[in-house]
Amino acid sequence: MSSRLPRVALDGVLDDLDRAAERCLVPGKAAGEGYTWDPLDRDDPAWWPQGVASIRSGRVLLVSWYARRRGLLRTPGSRISVIDRTDPERARYRHVLLVAPHRRLGVLTMGTVPVHAGGIAVHGDVLHVADTLFGVRVFHLGDVLRVPRRPSGGEGATLRGRIDRLRRPTGRSGAHGYDYVLPQLMAYRVPLRSGARRLRYSFLSTGQVAGRPNLVVGEYRRTGKGAPRLARYPLDPRTGLPAADEHGRCTPLEVYEGQPSRMQGAAVHESAWFVTASAGEGSPGDLYVGAPGALHRHRGVLPTGPEDLGWSRPGDELWCVSEWPGRRWIFPIAASRWRPPDEAGHGGP
Repeated sequence: MSSRLPRVALDGVLDDLDRAAERCLVPGKAAGEGYTWDPLDRDDPAWWPQGVASIRSGRVLLVSWYARRRGLLRTPGSRISVIDRTDPERARYRHVLLVAPHRRLGVLTMGTVPVHAGGIAVHGDVLHVADTLFGVRVFHLGDVLRVPRRPSGGEGATLRGRIDRLRRPTGRSGAHGYDYVLPQLMAYRVPLRSGARRLRYSFLSTGQVAGRPNLVVGEYRRTGKGAPRLARYPLDPRTGLPAADEHGRCTPLEVYEGQPSRMQGAAVHESAWFVTASAGEGSPGDLYVGAPGALHRHRGVLPTGPEDLGWSRPGDELWCVSEWPGRRWIFPIAASRWRPPDEAGHGGP
C-alpha cells in the first residue's frame, strides 16, 4: 500500500491536525483537569471512544473509537484519534481510520477493521488494538498513509473512493472524511493455559513488572456473566509482540481470576494495579487500586463511563477516557495519589 499512497507516519498526522480539543474540568475526585472533544465528536451517536495510550512522555495521546452498526449498513469500523498536547492549553487532534488491506482480482482495496477497540496499548512503534472475541490487531505507527484529497485516477483514486464509501454512514463527524489511514499489519491471539476458559480481549495496556514490559489483558463482564479475569503476558522488547519461549509458545505470566465486574481498563506498574469500572450511564465510575485479589475500591471517584487506562508517567500518571455522548472526557489520574492501601488498609487521599 505504501507504494500507492504516501507513507507519512505519525509525524505526518501531527503536522496536519484539523480539530481542537477543549481544556476543561472533569468531574470526579480522581480525575485531573483534562479535555473534551470538539462539539461534533462530543455528541456523535455513531462513534464511541474506548481505548487510550500515551506516547512521547504524554505529549501525544492516542484514543480508539468504534462505530456502532446502523441497521443493515456495514459498520464504518474503528479509528484512532491522534492528540497533540505539546501545548496543554491548545491541544489539537485528528482521526485516522484503521483499515485492513486486501487485494482482490489484482486490485488493492481497503476494508474496515470492525472491532470494538475497547483498549489499546503501545510498545515502541507497535500499536495493539483489542479485538474482543478474536484477540489483538497489530499496527505500526510508522505505517500511517495519506490518502490523496483530489486523485486524478488510477489505483489511488480507487483507494480514495473506498475510503469515501467507508465514511458515509458515520454520522456528522464522518462528513469531515479521512485523509489518513493506518493499515493493519497482523492479528494474533495469545491463549491462556491449557483447558482455561477462553479469554475476552476487552481492554489492553502495557506496563513494567520486575523490570520487563508486560501486556495486560482484561475482561469486561457484568455480575452473573462469569468471573472477570486479568492476565499479563511478557513482551519482547525488540518486536513489541508477546514473547515466545524456545518452543515457540507464549504463555501468560499470570492469570488473575475473580476480578471486579464491569471492568473497563487496567494498568500495572511493578506491584501496583489500577482498574476502572463503570456503573452505568449517569453514575460515577469506580477506581480500584492494589493487587488482583486485594483491590481497594474507591467508589464514584471517576466520571460516568470510564474506559481504558494508559501510563504517561509509569507509576505516577495515567490517562483515561469516558464514552457517553455529551460526557466524553480525556483526563489524567494522579496514580501516586491513589496508591495501594497500606497494611492497615489506609490508602489513597
